[in-house]
Amino acid sequence: MRGIASQPRGIARLARALGLDSNPLRRASDRAEAWIRAGLVAIFLITGPLAALGAGHWAYHAGNTAAPVQAARTHQVKAVVLQPTLAAPGPASSSRSSLTGVGARWEGAGSSSRTGAVLAGVMTLALVALALLAALRLTVMFLNRLRLAAWETAWSRVGPRWTEGRL
Repeated sequence: MRGIASQPRGIARLARALGLDSNPLRRASDRAEAWIRAGLVAIFLITGPLAALGAGHWAYHAGNTAAPVQAARTHQVKAVVLQPTLAAPGPASSSRSSLTGVGARWEGAGSSSRTGAVLAGVMTLALVALALLAALRLTVMFLNRLRLAAWETAWSRVGPRWTEGRL
């Protein structure tokens, strides 16, 4: 059994969402808002990944060129390998001795250039999304003002006839 015949499916639902249906109650500003939303989503899907890739590539390149410069500023130290020593028997280990590994402590080199590239890409994608959301918010505010002005104009024509006999 198929679904209810009155429910829109597939292309009909997309046409309604984009304002392409023949709904007589749909205003031109509603259709404009739907097209602007679709355009901003398309812009995000196209420019977002491109901007993120560009920023990631730039950060990776900057990280790779900065590493030799940073290494050149440090001083050279002769490496010495420390040998494991036998621990002195104490109250905790009375009859048996244990090996204790004593050596230089490894400290990570900080964040790699790949980590910086990924972070730059994600941050760029987030900034593109926020900029497009701000543009959408400003557009919707502008369209709402136009809708309210049109409603006020229409009501100023109809209002006196509507309330004429009620006073």
